[in-house]
Amino acid sequence: MNAPPSGFSNPDRSLASRDAALPGLPWLLDNARLSELLGETVRVTRVRYKPGTSLLVAFRRLRNGNFEYGWAYTLAEPAAKLLRRESKSRSRGGNMRVLRPDPLHADMLVAVGGVEDDWALHPNLVWLREHGAERLGLKPRAAASLLAGSSVLRYKPERRLVLLAHQASTAVVIKTAAKPAGTGQQTHFLERLQRHGVPLLPQLGDAECLEHGISACIAWGGGDLAGLDDDSSAFTAGEALARLHGVPAPDWHAAGVTAQLQATRNMVSSLLPALEDTARRIEAELGSLLPDGSGSGPVLVHGDFSPDQVLVGDSEVRLIDFDRARAGSAEADLGSFAAAEETVLRASGGPSAGGPKTVGLTEGYRRAGGRFTQSGVDAWAAFRLFNGSVDPFRDRSPDWAEDTAWHLRRAKELIP
Repeated sequence: MNAPPSGFSNPDRSLASRDAALPGLPWLLDNARLSELLGETVRVTRVRYKPGTSLLVAFRRLRNGNFEYGWAYTLAEPAAKLLRRESKSRSRGGNMRVLRPDPLHADMLVAVGGVEDDWALHPNLVWLREHGAERLGLKPRAAASLLAGSSVLRYKPERRLVLLAHQASTAVVIKTAAKPAGTGQQTHFLERLQRHGVPLLPQLGDAECLEHGISACIAWGGGDLAGLDDDSSAFTAGEALARLHGVPAPDWHAAGVTAQLQATRNMVSSLLPALEDTARRIEAELGSLLPDGSGSGPVLVHGDFSPDQVLVGDSEVRLIDFDRARAGSAEADLGSFAAAEETVLRASGGPSAGGPKTVGLTEGYRRAGGRFTQSGVDAWAAFRLFNGSVDPFRDRSPDWAEDTAWHLRRAKELIP
């Protein structure tokens, strides 16, 4: 049996040994060491790493029978930034604290806090509690204890917090972002989609909520397509996607393919140097393939389409999360969906991207008049697989090095 590539046997330790600028990495990447530092059992659920600069992690802990979330942050010089934040947090009644994990390195600091202490989210969370919750239809009592009385569905430190809030028999999904809502979340844009028959969820709140990064809707359906074995719903989702692509394309675009490929290659190289050459080859091949307009002409695309962006209720579906909507090729959405399905299946390895749900999706898409090329779908699936190759590290998969290598192998196989 061949030995694993260098850095694969203990990738976290290997990474920490290479980044001398961030001596706090070993504490934040290891559940046991972070638990020891905090004095309670925690599990890291998400990381955001900037080589040589900073590491920010989200962690989960069990308190009073419920899961609570928090964050930990370490950065290179100047460490005084963390001390200033700690002082300001205390002045407003927060619980952020700065720890020194290693007595022999007093300048190595780790800041920790709860969701309510999140530096970027704090202003909008305060506004949500004091003003926004009532605008969403929640009663004052529910608004006052919003964080304590809600379940956290997703938390990405300094980016967004998604809550499931309950009031009587109604459940409301509330997303709080650090930045104001983008074009894809604006009321006029969503109303435009509805006029073209795209199945959406009615949005709660108003323009001021969106300005404070708050968007919300009533919880709907029995789950998303990612968690359901439902080929008929995949077919219906394909019809809905065709209607979305039938909306006249806007004149706004996302970040260029070249920039996204370069960012991914840089991160793969930092995380697993043994895969740098592979990443460079895939970057070059996709970079020469996709900017030429591979696939069909520009349409309005979802921008992050996957099975978990499709809610299912009986025989109906709803498409959600249009934060990344833009002009692009239809194959970008179809390939994104196929790649997301492959990431779950891992056993496909076929000549074309995707699995059973992708087959249902494309059949429904064709039936509703959608057009695409299979080579374009495969190319965009390779693009998503490549860019998603760093997600196992960010999501703290126990086997993230092997998972990253799989993403790259499969991306390479799908490049036409």
